[in-house]
Amino acid sequence: MKQDGLEILRRFMKKEMIETPCYIYDRVRLLNNIKTLKKNFFRIAKLFFAVKANTNIAILKLLRNQGIGAEVVSPGEIFVCLKAGFKGSEILYNNVARKIEEIFYALDNGVMYFNFESIDQAIFLEKAAKQRAQKISIFCRINPGIFSKTHPHLSTGSGFSKFGMKMEELNKIAKVIKRFRYAKLVGIHCHIGSQILSSDPFVRATKKVKQAIEFFWGNGFDIDCINLGGGFGVPYLPSEKPLDFEPIVECYNSIKDGYQAKIFLEPGRFLVANAGYILTQVIDKKMRNHTPLYMIDAGMTENPRPALYDAYHHIEPLFNKASKRAKVRITGPLCENADEFGCYSLPNINLGDYLLIHNSGAYTRTMASTYNGRPLPAEYLIDNGLILIRKKQPLRGLIENERYQGF
Repeated sequence: MKQDGLEILRRFMKKEMIETPCYIYDRVRLLNNIKTLKKNFFRIAKLFFAVKANTNIAILKLLRNQGIGAEVVSPGEIFVCLKAGFKGSEILYNNVARKIEEIFYALDNGVMYFNFESIDQAIFLEKAAKQRAQKISIFCRINPGIFSKTHPHLSTGSGFSKFGMKMEELNKIAKVIKRFRYAKLVGIHCHIGSQILSSDPFVRATKKVKQAIEFFWGNGFDIDCINLGGGFGVPYLPSEKPLDFEPIVECYNSIKDGYQAKIFLEPGRFLVANAGYILTQVIDKKMRNHTPLYMIDAGMTENPRPALYDAYHHIEPLFNKASKRAKVRITGPLCENADEFGCYSLPNINLGDYLLIHNSGAYTRTMASTYNGRPLPAEYLIDNGLILIRKKQPLRGLIENERYQGF
């Protein structure tokens, strides 16, 4: 019987101390998330991990070993994926806009699948492929004009968003890509956003996808791949309910069968968010407006999501406490007013106590910074023990790429 990851961590922390803040990943929970998606989309879709959610090489290797591909948005992410063992043929390169030298880098490393979100970007792909004398497969990303009931910054399928091409632009793009000889249009791409906990936006978006497929079919294009993106949300608040996959599975299966097409999905957050934690320590306490304010050694440098999106991350003591709970405020230690996690109902906590910031496996380490001169933290994997998978950045790492004199 597999032991609970947090129990393994607690037992380890009773014997040894590790420096905080740090990221902790639960291998078993990550594998269970993979199983959930594979079970839901069995024989329906090929899964590609959205690498922007987490670029740790150990995590990427684990995903690749489970037969998951990679979805990337930059040469940097391509580089990391190649180091993790992905082949270029296992990588989707999707981005709202690229420079032509970035396309060259992808082509030189065997990447063959690209999306485009404008006529100019489509022309760049044809030009780059021609110069490298390589055939590539391209996807037209549409903007379905659907607000997906998530944070506005995460709603990439809304009409106001910079992402994708509007449906009324498809006629222009069809005329242009008919002249292509190296970049072949093979699919439609539609990604409506992130952290979506309702099935309805996914179902509504597929109606626009069907319109786009039929439009291109009617104009002589052989569309046989459909990338329906990701965006599957996870509960961050204890009161939130998990996403109901059943209507999505039914809808995606009908598209696959109705159009005899390959379905690609690019989940990121769903696979890694709840498999990751930030381990942190209480380092100060004061009162503000009759509310205890606890300052921890993790902040917006380790998890910028609360500052960027007003995101909630559940926080609990690492070791269970039986004392009565009371309202407290948790902040980080940075010289920045936005460095706040929020108010929580917590048992009595003291200086030196360890806390866990939950759902920290996605969009934390990839968005982390060295603001205030804070080195990037260490990362650990729970796997029948605690394994160091990334060392803490040394202080010298803060200046290693600078050119300076006198030292």
